Amino acid sequence: MRKSYSEGDIFLIPMKDGRFAVCQVVCALKGRFKKAFSFGVIRIGDDEKAIMEDGDFLFYSFGKRRGNVIFTSTANIRNGTWKIVGNSPLTPEKEELRVFQCAGHLYCGDEYIRTLQIEEYSQFNTLGVAGFELVQNHLLEMEQG
Repeated sequence: MRKSYSEGDIFLIPMKDGRFAVCQVVCALKGRFKKAFSFGVIRIGDDEKAIMEDGDFLFYSFGKRRGNVIFTSTANIRNGTWKIVGNSPLTPEKEELRVFQCAGHLYCGDEYIRTLQIEEYSQFNTLGVAGFELVQNHLLEMEQG
């Protein structure tokens, strides 16, 4: 059964080592990018019981870039593999993370803003959809950082 999700939803990603990542949906994309969504990781723990408290997102490195938002497929959140456990409104700082670039165009969620100059590309998160294996790798790196 397909589950619906929305911005601010708190969900759990089971990690390969038995721990859980407590995550929050940043962009619940519904338009042209509807097969992807973005999220941040609030914390990583040993226990499935998520404490509903807000927190800053953990960072990870990917090549020379450092980020705190991951874009991935909606499949695992829609099919319930990643269980939604609550909702907490996005803070103003997290709202800013809804802005991203894709192929030289700037978006805020599903809303198109404008075309970017090449030198602006690196100023924004890039919609680059990570496969589930890469998501697991990012989670393991966050824990170490």
